[in-house]
Amino acid sequence: MTPRLALACCLVLSGALLAAPLRGHIDDTDAQLYQVLARQMAAAHAWLEPGQAPASLRPFREHLPFGQWPSVAAIRLLGEGALPWLGLSFSLGTVALVLALGTRLVSLRAGVLAALLLACNETFFVYGARARLDPLLVLLATASAAPVLLGRLSGRGFLFAGAAGALAALVKGPFGLVPLGAAGGARALCNAFGPEAGSERLQKLFRALGALALLLVGAAAPAVIFLLWDRAHGASWWNGYVRDQVLASARGLRRDGAISMLFPFQSLWGRFWPGLPLVLLGVLQALRGVATPPETARPATAADGEDAAREPQAVLRLLALASLLAVAALCLPVRKVWNHELVVYPLLALLGGAAADPLLRRLSRRAASLALVALTAAACALSLAGLGTRLLRPPCVASREFAARLDALPPGSPVLVASRDPDFRTIVGLAAERRLSPWFVRALPAAPAAPEGASPVPREEEAAHARIALAADDGEPPPAPWHLEGRARGWLLLSR
Repeated sequence: MTPRLALACCLVLSGALLAAPLRGHIDDTDAQLYQVLARQMAAAHAWLEPGQAPASLRPFREHLPFGQWPSVAAIRLLGEGALPWLGLSFSLGTVALVLALGTRLVSLRAGVLAALLLACNETFFVYGARARLDPLLVLLATASAAPVLLGRLSGRGFLFAGAAGALAALVKGPFGLVPLGAAGGARALCNAFGPEAGSERLQKLFRALGALALLLVGAAAPAVIFLLWDRAHGASWWNGYVRDQVLASARGLRRDGAISMLFPFQSLWGRFWPGLPLVLLGVLQALRGVATPPETARPATAADGEDAAREPQAVLRLLALASLLAVAALCLPVRKVWNHELVVYPLLALLGGAAADPLLRRLSRRAASLALVALTAAACALSLAGLGTRLLRPPCVASREFAARLDALPPGSPVLVASRDPDFRTIVGLAAERRLSPWFVRALPAAPAAPEGASPVPREEEAAHARIALAADDGEPPPAPWHLEGRARGWLLLSR
């Protein structure tokens, strides 16, 4: 198998899987929320102010605005239809990066398998072509760790790692620094158990940790500078992001998400398939023998041949340690969400690819090439056959049963969403897909009334006079003057 064939097949296979779900109707609360925010930023020509989330009276401050910049640019240049393809391109970049890293660290075989393990992961390809922050975050975070894994932390490598880490932190705060910190910590620990004398090993460890600390501080600096500047000019982002998002999540003050200490391991156990068995194999292999410091990796040359492996035991230890440190870091916040673990997927894929490399040596080049081409053709066929749509949840009632009535409303029309607790999927879906202005109420008002928490300003006054509502079906008749227009799957479509 040649590097060009490997790259082409991995990208085509990954692209086919990523595009497969796009043939169906996608209801994704986060993706649709970010679509609405990017739309508002593009319309207002605002790069630092996302505006209000649907049904919210406060400016959106859960994530820094910088991760929205590619989406805003895409909307202004190509329209909102480009957003899924933007996410797809970021995910393809991650697959290509994993292929390159696996090839340089171990062999072309290991790189191809690592790329396939990532590309064929259901969580990766189902969510990888959406208007989320995760595709860009995973690409940048993996890129920041690449020079560290390759042992190229001098000069341009150091600057590249710091720049990529800074961009990743601007996208999603501390989570963007996890792969960089984990890779740096793993390399420092591996070097500390080298063949040198005890004092020399300690010196190497302290030097490596010092360089890592400097790198992490430099990578975090742009986000910190922005937040400190904001704190001195109203503290809107400081209060909304640092206090109410980062610190609240770290301390478990937010109600959404999981609080189990071991949730990241549980999430990976349930989601990182088909690569999990090979990851466990890699961990077992890394525990064998005496640790040796990883050699500085270098690109493969023709003289190396396809079967050349670069210090396989040392690389396995490096990747296993980096993966373990990254997952351990994700266990630290009290509040945990499954998509936070996505930054570890490339490291785990690399570990699985390195672990299987000795097994793959038994395949001839011809057999490996034929297998890769056949797998790529199968992925394309399954994608064209609509397999990706079977992995999606059923479309919401607003996009199916109630679509005709809602489409007849002018853009920006207020719609009340009545339920015991806020149904964010329905709320953001109305805003993203129908360009309506949804407002949450716990009970339908009999007369014009502002939604819950509203203040008497024009936008809320308009919402108070909404004539269309979606209400959770509790079996009771709607209050006057509301009358029923439709009923479907636990929801009522009402008008007054």
